[in-house]
Amino acid sequence: MLPARTKQRHELKFELPPHEALLLTKRLGMLFPRDEHAGPDGRYTVRSLYFDTPFDDALREKHEGFTARAKWRMRAYGTEPLATDGAARVIRLEKKVKRNGAGSKHASWLTPREARSLAIASQGTPREQNGRHEHRLSPAPDREASNDPVLEEFKAAQRVLGLRPCVVVAYEREAFTFEPGNVRITLDARMRSCRHPESFFDPSRLLAPYAPGAVVLEVKYDAYLPDIVRDAIQVPGAVRVAHSKYALARRFE
Repeated sequence: MLPARTKQRHELKFELPPHEALLLTKRLGMLFPRDEHAGPDGRYTVRSLYFDTPFDDALREKHEGFTARAKWRMRAYGTEPLATDGAARVIRLEKKVKRNGAGSKHASWLTPREARSLAIASQGTPREQNGRHEHRLSPAPDREASNDPVLEEFKAAQRVLGLRPCVVVAYEREAFTFEPGNVRITLDARMRSCRHPESFFDPSRLLAPYAPGAVVLEVKYDAYLPDIVRDAIQVPGAVRVAHSKYALARRFE
């Protein structure tokens, strides 16, 4: 089980026209510091590999508006391939939990080898279960269970719920921060996806755009949203949305 007490975060999400997103970026850059991991152009690439059950429970719960739901993903940053022999824990395994509009994250850091063993099907014949093709997953390297409850829960979900990789999503992100309220403002563009989990480990593989021209503005904060942030993010033509990048990437299936 994951820790019962975790800081809850609130989130506002909007879809913006590209020209409005450009103006907003310039305004935010004059008011707030950029994320320290941003490149020279102020952006960085985010790659996520999403997992779901054979019955797409996470996707269904999102579409049906469940007030309590969770989804699993792996996340990496940048455009370099993830070396299988790398010893650094550069991949973040996350369980994202939503409850009554507030969200929290539980995370563990993995090496590329650990992540690949959890995500890539081993070579072999697919087996049929409940009318769906599934692949047997390679066993993950052992790690001390008591030291990593997130990893242990993920493995349990794979065994019990049949959790398996569904889609890779990548996009370019600009991020700004504001310490009061622990505010984080992000603008995500050039969203693209691929069904094959190998694309998560090798960014050179083809990812197809799935929301051309769309820019998603997200504002995350703790207990309160400072007025300076609320005023700064006012944009004509912004549309409040509730969809997730995961759900968008799978909408044509």
